[in-house]
Amino acid sequence: MTVTGLVEKFADVRPERIHLVGPAGTPLVAEVEIIPRKEYPFIIRNVKAKNGRFIKYELKERCADSRNRCVIRVENTREEKGHYVDSIMVRTDSPLRREIPLYVIGVIQ
Repeated sequence: MTVTGLVEKFADVRPERIHLVGPAGTPLVAEVEIIPRKEYPFIIRNVKAKNGRFIKYELKERCADSRNRCVIRVENTREEKGHYVDSIMVRTDSPLRREIPLYVIGVIQ
């Protein structure tokens, strides 16, 4: 069975993947911008990491109050060399897409 059709983006996520790469002991921080499509407005209800062992995260800007973007700040907390993979689930109030996953890759050198 083959399914064909047009896929529309629910929101623009920049960057699509979060890469926290750098030497141990230095601050590694990234900000992710989520811009709702005009046709699919939503508000972020909460943000939660799947594991959260090596990252801190914070919702800096909500997609509410006439702001057309959300900003999530992600920071590495791992102090020793190594790598990790995690994800942050962004929960929305939209019935079309309840969660937006953000994938985090950490490489501490």
